[in-house]
Amino acid sequence: MSDPGLALQKALFERLSASLTAPVFDAVPEGTPYPYVTLDYEVTDNTTPISGKKRENRLFYLSVWSNYQGQAEVKRINGQIADALDEVALPLSTGTAVSVRVVRTETNREPDGKTYMGSVTLRIITQH
Repeated sequence: MSDPGLALQKALFERLSASLTAPVFDAVPEGTPYPYVTLDYEVTDNTTPISGKKRENRLFYLSVWSNYQGQAEVKRINGQIADALDEVALPLSTGTAVSVRVVRTETNREPDGKTYMGSVTLRIITQH
């Protein structure tokens, strides 16, 4: 069975698009108004046992962008992401998402002093 990385990204995009009050992008179109969420990057470690199905531990990073005054909007959207993804079954077209967990959320003010960024780190175990 092929790598489930693309199927995972598609499933995350679909779940988030259906669950959030902000749009979700892999590539943000120029001129898109705030707030929005981006699928930023993924890091995969091979955790396959000596015998058995191929297994990976994936860290998937999402960013939330807002120009709302203060951190309230970013924190609200971070919470929506956690509600949509933490410990939920995520069906994939290729492979299986054995576990989906929100392991970290952050908020910070960007150097321009006006834009806020939130980030959510997911730990996803896949098997195929």
